[in-house]
Amino acid sequence: MLSFIKRNHRLLFYIAWFLVTLIQAGYTELFDDEAYYWIYAQFPDWGYFDHPPIIALLIKAGYAIFPNELGVRFFIVILNTATIFLTQQLLAKKDDYLFYAIVCSIAVVQIGGIIAVPDIPLLFFVTLFFWLYQRFTERMTIVRTVLLGLSVAAMLYSKYHGLLIVLCTLASNPILFTRYQTYVVTAVALLVFAPHLYWQYTHGFPSIQFHLFERSANSYDTRYTIEYLVGQLALAGPLMGWLLLKAAFDYTPGAAIERALKYSLIGFYAFFLLSSLRGRIEANWTVPAFVALIVLSHQNLRRQPSWRSWLYKSLPITLIFVLLIRIYMFPLIPRASWFPKDEFHENKTWVKEIKDRAQGLPVVFIGSYQHASKYWFYTQTPAFSMNNIQYRRNNYNFWPIEDSMIGKKVLAVGVYDSVTQIDHLKSLNDQATHVYAPYFSFSRVNIRYEEKPALINKQLIVQGIIDAPFNYFPIFQQSPYDTASIQLAFEDEREKVHFFPSGLTVRNIGLPRQSFSVQAPVDLPPGKYIFRFAISSCIPKSPSMNSIGVRMKVE
Repeated sequence: MLSFIKRNHRLLFYIAWFLVTLIQAGYTELFDDEAYYWIYAQFPDWGYFDHPPIIALLIKAGYAIFPNELGVRFFIVILNTATIFLTQQLLAKKDDYLFYAIVCSIAVVQIGGIIAVPDIPLLFFVTLFFWLYQRFTERMTIVRTVLLGLSVAAMLYSKYHGLLIVLCTLASNPILFTRYQTYVVTAVALLVFAPHLYWQYTHGFPSIQFHLFERSANSYDTRYTIEYLVGQLALAGPLMGWLLLKAAFDYTPGAAIERALKYSLIGFYAFFLLSSLRGRIEANWTVPAFVALIVLSHQNLRRQPSWRSWLYKSLPITLIFVLLIRIYMFPLIPRASWFPKDEFHENKTWVKEIKDRAQGLPVVFIGSYQHASKYWFYTQTPAFSMNNIQYRRNNYNFWPIEDSMIGKKVLAVGVYDSVTQIDHLKSLNDQATHVYAPYFSFSRVNIRYEEKPALINKQLIVQGIIDAPFNYFPIFQQSPYDTASIQLAFEDEREKVHFFPSGLTVRNIGLPRQSFSVQAPVDLPPGKYIFRFAISSCIPKSPSMNSIGVRMKVE
């Protein structure tokens, strides 16, 4: 038996990895964003507000095979296992047992390998890119050139962070700029990625606006940087992350592939460290650096017996920790109040409570694309997220879901003030329900600026363009919808929103795309603000968010 394991340890490792991950994927309820990306798959497109479309394609394909949580994650599990395999192929000199120890020491690689989010396909295509780049630098054939270009496009179709990998690779090997094959790679990647760029153009580049501008904080907070640094240590491994990071950063690369990996490692961590000066950084944004982290730390630890010994001794503790988390993620285990942001327990409980209250009515969630998406997934009944001014825009501002709700009697779920007559939910903290008839909101109306709005002598001056769906025009002229006002919303540093009338209502919207100008009095105390347009809805104090945010300072 022991000799069989020694002869077949690679095959057994990958079979075990795949099966354990597959079982976990099938028996864990969806995380919030997974449900949201499942809605992506209901509306196939070349792009979405938050991300490119590959995650939607993977979910749609898997869900066609298994119409449940496993289907959502099926191809994610396959890509996760393939990523580990391809990463091992990047090692110039292999120590299989050391490689297994490193991979298993990074807890998020094991646990996160089931989650249907864009990071998993991105990590796979980053690994594939490096594998192809290694062969490309050895011999620049036309086949390898085209395949490398396709891998670049696949990275970008997964998540925009893939561009950093390309830039770091080019920086690591400047001679690439003198080779015509580099420009062929670029041309192939741009040609394949062109449909998504066109989608961005026709929708006003929402992803660029959101990721580069709307996610920035009003002011810098040292906690952003501290959280980022602590998060990266935890992400690299709960016990030995510091050792893997040290080993990877200390390693002196030799071949072109190792230089590209080292530049990518430094580039990713440095880029997001600087980005923490602009706002909060999600720990998972550096996941593409894991390929470099694993390969470079492996190459260094091979030469460091004492470091390698620490890694092996800590591994059982890490595996026990991962096992406990895996067990906890099963729905039969009760939810722990101390567990941070538990998204995979009791979803079916609150979904059932809301469904029972709705009694067949359409359901609208106020400012929660996560709840709307999970409700849709677990009831197979379309739900809508009305993104109000206290929330953020997302792809519910584009999908034709709101259209079917307008004029109907709906059950609205959200956080209400003490004045509204509401029924609190037992299964969702702070959430309550209220029935509205007729329902209306106009979050699919997009208001863009032709020039940056200016606040001069307590007068807001703004010129812009209103884009509205054609089927909304008759509604804009009918009562009670015609009184929906276009409002000026200013959010201060304490996240309190101040509203001012623009003098316009939806009755003024008569074309699919029309210009407008506003000059309205605005009286605000000194401070920093984010300005947006909002349109009132049938829900008091919950106008929809209808434009990107613009920073303003009142002296």
